[in-house]
Amino acid sequence: MPDHLDSESKLWTDDLQVCAQTGAGFATNQQYREDGARNNEASFKFRDRSFHIKVDENTSLYAICSGHNGSKVAHLAIQRIAAEIAFGGISGKSNEEEVKEVLRQTFITVEKTYLETIDSLLAKKAFRQYEIPEGISQYEISQKYKNILDELKQINEELSVGTSVVIALICHKKLYIANIGNCRALLCKNDANNVLRVVQLSVDHNLYNEDEILRLCQLGLDTQALRQAPLSCTRCIGSYMNKSGYRDCDFLSGASAEPVISQPEIVGAIPVDDTCSFLILMSGGLCKTLQEIFSTEVSQVNKEMIQMAVEQFRTQSTMAGVAQSVVHKIVQFHHDLYMEHVQERGSGETPLPFTRRDDITILIRNFNFVMPKFNKRGAVRFNSVVREHSANNSIIFTDNTLSSTNTSQYINTNSSTSSYSDTNQGSRYRREQEKISPYVDFSEYYRNVEEAKKNGTLPPGIDFD
Repeated sequence: MPDHLDSESKLWTDDLQVCAQTGAGFATNQQYREDGARNNEASFKFRDRSFHIKVDENTSLYAICSGHNGSKVAHLAIQRIAAEIAFGGISGKSNEEEVKEVLRQTFITVEKTYLETIDSLLAKKAFRQYEIPEGISQYEISQKYKNILDELKQINEELSVGTSVVIALICHKKLYIANIGNCRALLCKNDANNVLRVVQLSVDHNLYNEDEILRLCQLGLDTQALRQAPLSCTRCIGSYMNKSGYRDCDFLSGASAEPVISQPEIVGAIPVDDTCSFLILMSGGLCKTLQEIFSTEVSQVNKEMIQMAVEQFRTQSTMAGVAQSVVHKIVQFHHDLYMEHVQERGSGETPLPFTRRDDITILIRNFNFVMPKFNKRGAVRFNSVVREHSANNSIIFTDNTLSSTNTSQYINTNSSTSSYSDTNQGSRYRREQEKISPYVDFSEYYRNVEEAKKNGTLPPGIDFD
């Protein structure tokens, strides 16, 4: 995690055994200035929380909590998730429905724990509201009870803090995904032709999801007005003001029931076998940043994310290096795109499409992607396995992104596919990062080294490993 987090961010989960096959990458939110500098003083504290732990020989657990309006709920949720699943909850469970029920109950418990933590805050809010007499005008209230209004505003802000969550659980070589809100999970698998296929295993619970729009519409809300509302996600943990307190929220007060809910989507079990290449978990801020960069549909954004990950898999020797290098690329490209918008605007008054970047967290779990190795002196060893994998492993992306109604079918073999190539439109990143085919063949070198080893004629003092 970033080393500048506040004391609230110190988690007991940091002391658990980590999964060695997983890399984590982070970047704290940034406010941009038109002179190109990043305004660190204007940035918020890091609001994401995550872990990647090995529970036992048969179980590994991964999670990202992406906080909005603050970090308190994410901080609470990540610890409760670990406690509920890793310590007793999953023990002895191998039946798929039993495992799913553990995940389902985890979300219920975390939400219940959150509600218990705000009891005193709700009591304080009710008491302060009672101090304002009934039957007087809003103007009189604003003049005579300004201190109470300010205090109520602060309370409502605290009650608006929530978090999106994505959980990946590997139990007895089966993968389960549970998510709520804007975090995302992508699974990459190799088919019989060594072609990498990718599917999104999570559901985006936001106002771009037609199923969620329909649900809110059935509650009596104006969907056109909602698209202009500051509602980052339609499902989450926490965020009391958009749940039980929704009648005090202008753009949600017309709903017939709680508009924002805490019901997760759960997908699985997916066999973790030799065809699985790697899994990516993404925070809500990372998903938003990618959307701002590529300005296209979700399936295309996922393609860009996977391509960046594959590029780093082919050049980095550690999973930490893969994950953090992906984050560095995204952060730099987002800032560069902002500067392009500034230059194109010139002295005009056209508003910029964005002026800041959210927190970014990524977890990448490697299953079977072959990575390069480094020798003792830090030089890359180009073994034949890596060269063959890099040159021949093409990428195809399935277009099926899960909705709230089809999570039981995590892979649709009949869905259309599109091959990944530089002819696809909408990717300035891809044009700038165009790859040149490898043109150096070291196979003869390695044959000569092996022959010299057998003959005992290798020059002394040189490490040929």
